[in-house]
Amino acid sequence: MNLNILQKHILSTYTLLRIGNALIGILFPLVLWWGGLLRGVPFQESISAYYHTLMGDVFVGSLCAIGAFLYFYKGITTRENIALNIAGIFITLVALLPTAVPKSLDCPVFTAPFWHGLCAVLFFVAIAYVCLFRASDTLDELKNPQRAKAYQRWYIALGIGMIVLPLIVVLLYTLKSFVGLIFFIELVAIWVFSAYWIIKTLEIRESQVDRKAMERFFKRT
Repeated sequence: MNLNILQKHILSTYTLLRIGNALIGILFPLVLWWGGLLRGVPFQESISAYYHTLMGDVFVGSLCAIGAFLYFYKGITTRENIALNIAGIFITLVALLPTAVPKSLDCPVFTAPFWHGLCAVLFFVAIAYVCLFRASDTLDELKNPQRAKAYQRWYIALGIGMIVLPLIVVLLYTLKSFVGLIFFIELVAIWVFSAYWIIKTLEIRESQVDRKAMERFFKRT
């Protein structure tokens, strides 16, 4: 087999996994909201509440897809890979352990709101760890130190966002105040997750770290 073709195939696969994560994160809250309105589902106070509506399949399917992408995407280092695997497991559990049924709906079904919320927070903690402590593992390949510092600042900001935003949601749930804002705060948190994958793709494209690593691997073999 032509090695150039194999390299392009592997590189495009990893790129598509990153972009796929970003696109699902950007689109699925909007699909829940706008698609729900088209199907007669009223706006819900949280993204998780859509589990109990006609949009439940979209909610579960989207989160499971993100979970699969995270699990099968191999991190640059062992620690990053473990964190991504953990994040993939937690986001899948978020999909499978439904939150409490909203008062506006009457459907007595199994719920696990505590475990649902805990898994959601732990998912963001795992991704925040990747942003804050593992995203910089590839920055040494950038020739421009200023660009490396810029990416580092982005990763720190995104990591902090993925810790602070879920905690705000937990606080609002606990205080039972400003519940109308919960959906939008969750939406922003998910978009921060998506932003990480977009920025990581841009960084890797600029540094060519994946291509360089692959070339070194094929030279050794």
